[in-house]
Amino acid sequence: MAGQVRQAQLDKLNQIVSTSTSYPGFTTINVARLQDINDAYSTVVNMDYFPVTVNELPVVNGQRQTPEQFLNHIRTNINSFVDTEYSEFEPYQWPGLDEITLWNSSNPLGAVIGIDIKGPDNGSVIVSDYDTDKWTFSTIFDPKYGEHPVSGNRDFGYTQNSNGSYTFYTRGVDRLTDAGGTALHNVSEFFTGESFPFSQADALWESFQSKIDNFVKSNGGSSSVNTPQIHRPDWQQVQDVLEGKAPLSTLSKDCPD
Repeated sequence: MAGQVRQAQLDKLNQIVSTSTSYPGFTTINVARLQDINDAYSTVVNMDYFPVTVNELPVVNGQRQTPEQFLNHIRTNINSFVDTEYSEFEPYQWPGLDEITLWNSSNPLGAVIGIDIKGPDNGSVIVSDYDTDKWTFSTIFDPKYGEHPVSGNRDFGYTQNSNGSYTFYTRGVDRLTDAGGTALHNVSEFFTGESFPFSQADALWESFQSKIDNFVKSNGGSSSVNTPQIHRPDWQQVQDVLEGKAPLSTLSKDCPD
């Protein structure tokens, strides 16, 4: 399955290039490619998890939602579930390519989404994996926005808990893509103790939590926001764990060995 998904990604990115007839210099070598976390610049890795517990699902259009329906509602109305001051999500539009229909369909695998990010850096992602209980955004380099400021993957989904409640969440693993973003991170962390690029993302996903919570409570449901889990280990530490050279607990005390 992973191989099929990857080929679907590559086919879509090739399509972006092939339809960009006004820009003959574009090729799959230098534009419209997946941004792999292994190729990113920063030594710091962002690992986060932002959960909301939903005890009773909301009512939408007079119908009590199933978890699958509610996740689909969140996806197709994603800008209503984030503070768009930080980021706004729009299906990608480029000559010969309009992702609105695919993104709003029952299977958005391969849909490209442009993100208007607060500040000078915008970026795009592709739906690299999809199931009824989860979808994954993977960062890409594209002809419209160029380089995404981070490289990695982010999941949106839900899990069912033993007491019958559901946890809706977003979780991501990524690194700053280039030297400029890394320098901004280092300077802001030195002077303020916070990473400017990552703190903006934290605020975005905290708004995701609060807007899910508010929507559920305003529509006949019951929910509560859980404490986010945010870890920013060094990339070498992550590699050591992946290669079996160090236990998982070196990344966080919350991780069992």
